Parts: sequence; C-alpha cells; structure tokens
Amino acid sequence: MDSDHDVTQPARDTRLVAVTEAPFNAETMLTRHMGVITPNAAFYVRNHFAVPDCVIAEWRLTVAGAVETPVELTYEELRALPSRTVLVTLECAGNGRSAMQPQAEGEPWGYGAVSTAEWTGVPLRTVLELARLAPATREVMVEGADRGYVAAANEVIPFARGLPLDQAMHPDTLLAYAMNGEVLPPEHGFPARLVVPGWYGMAAVKWVARIEAIAHTFGGFYQVERYIMRSPEQGETDSTPLMQIAIRSLITTPVDGATLPQGRHTLRGLAWSGFAPVSQVEVSVDGGVTGEAAAWTSDPARYAWRSWEYDWRAERPGEVAIQCRATDEAGNTQPIEPLWNRLGYVNNAIQTVHVSIT
Repeated sequence: MDSDHDVTQPARDTRLVAVTEAPFNAETMLTRHMGVITPNAAFYVRNHFAVPDCVIAEWRLTVAGAVETPVELTYEELRALPSRTVLVTLECAGNGRSAMQPQAEGEPWGYGAVSTAEWTGVPLRTVLELARLAPATREVMVEGADRGYVAAANEVIPFARGLPLDQAMHPDTLLAYAMNGEVLPPEHGFPARLVVPGWYGMAAVKWVARIEAIAHTFGGFYQVERYIMRSPEQGETDSTPLMQIAIRSLITTPVDGATLPQGRHTLRGLAWSGFAPVSQVEVSVDGGVTGEAAAWTSDPARYAWRSWEYDWRAERPGEVAIQCRATDEAGNTQPIEPLWNRLGYVNNAIQTVHVSIT
C-alpha cells in the first residue's frame, strides 16, 4: 500500500439499507444482487463497535498462547505468505430476524444481511504452523481490534471468537486481506479478517490483531452469551455456539408488495447452505400448495450461493403468495416456520413474497 494509514472510507452505497447508524450496520437490497459476486461497496455490513483506526506501519498480527514459537507478523509479511482465493457467501446469523414473531432481540435485519465475495488470504493453518501448536491445543481464539462497552457484560470487551482446532486448521479457513481482488475495505476488516467458509458471519472476525492457541473451550461473551440458540423449547439454557449456515433460499425479484400485470414473469432468487451444496429449489405460486423446480443460472460452488430463476405465467388477477424452498445434497431443507429463539438467530424458514396481479 502507498499509505501508512487506513484506507479512506468510501461514500455509502445506494444498494445498502441502513439498519443501525452507530455502529453502522446495513443490508444489501435483494433486488440489487445481479450476479453471484456482490460488489464490495454493496456488501452487507455488520459491526458491533466502531471501525478501529489502523496505522499499517504499526499493525502486527500476534500468535501466542499454547505455541512453541510465538509469532509476530507485519502486514507485508502476512501478504508474502502462500495465499489462496475462495468464493464464500457470508450471512449474518440474525438475517431474517425481523420476520420472526414475536420480535426477537437484536438488530431488525430483513433478508439482506447476506452477500458473496471472492476472499484472498493466507490459510490460518499456515500462520499456526509457523508458531507450532502445542499438543494440548484444543481451540484457537481470534480477537479483533474493535472493542467497546457492552452493557450485558458490564465492561469494555473486544470482539473475539474461538474455533475448534479442526476448523482452524482447515485449508479453506483464511486470514483474508483482499476482497474481490481489492484491498480489504476498512468496514470489512482491513488489514485482515477471518473467513470461515460455510459458517455464519460471526466467525468472520474483522480487524484481526491477536490469535491465541488455547487448551480449553473459549468462554468469551460473543461465544457463550451471544450467537447461541436460546429458546423456550430448550429451556433458555443452550449455550452451543452457532457454526454452519442453515439451508436457505430467497426471492430477489419481485419484491414483496409488488403489483404485476397479467402475463409472463421471470422470478429470480438465490440459494445456499453451509452444510452441503444446494441441490434443488422449488418455487410455489399458490402459497406452498404445489411447487415446481427452478432452473439454475449459475454454476455450483462449495461455499457460495447459486442463482436460480423460474418462468411464471400469471393468468388470473388477484393476490398471489410466492414461495421458494431449497434442499441441499445432505438432505437438509427449509422449515415452514422458524425455530423462535430469544436472540433471533437462524431464521431460515420459507420466505413468502406477496404480489398483486392486475
């Protein structure tokens, strides 16, 4: 980079819809997804705290804890390590929260807290191998430079997450420094962010500053108090951290509440799963009574969504409920209703788009 200081924040893109202003959180307008890859400027933004300042000449990535050789890398040293590029869909665990009834806690996300990019970076495994993990290592904790006061914790804390050792050592788990072939934007984690393919976005720690090998289960606030499923059915006691993205499909066009003329229309959407490639999307134009397979309009990818379309002839005037339902190669399919939970996570229930035919 030519400058020692952080990259200038670009003007806010019109394809983003703000959900909160401080910190800034925004979702991507579904109708603006025109292909598999989301442009950087239109990629959804999820922050818990303000974007931290970074002086790149002073930034260091430290690897410590249960290691034989503690490591400290500069930005240039990190980028000099062998790299790889992986196409990955990131989805906020709270995506679709506003559709839950009754309303759950947390930011009122619609369905746009999901986007896809090509991420380039160094496998986390490579950096851990430089440090030589101790045999007792059980998890790897990754901490970002962002921090702030959290009332529920009653203290100032950083955003940090723990990864099981097998996932930390997976060759596709990256310390990404580039996004769609460009330097990682500040709002997306410059200088480096963790990317865990197939996992919800809470695992994709931004502004990575410290990595620690630990011989126990990580117990940070965002591991045991948030990003867990707590519901009446589970007695509000489940503290299992969220991991893989649940199977989901969305209709990107038409939009809910649209008025369409009688005649032919092309319905379009996206489908993805963190467990296995998506194998089928069924589209219903009668509120789920019947369904037909949609056609794929993009190639399969292990960690990314696929686009689909469905040709529909609207013959009668009136109200129509359009739905789509995805199934993946592991046999997972979308539920009709979400599993309600207090924090409003993993709403992967079938989406319904209501349109009027005139």
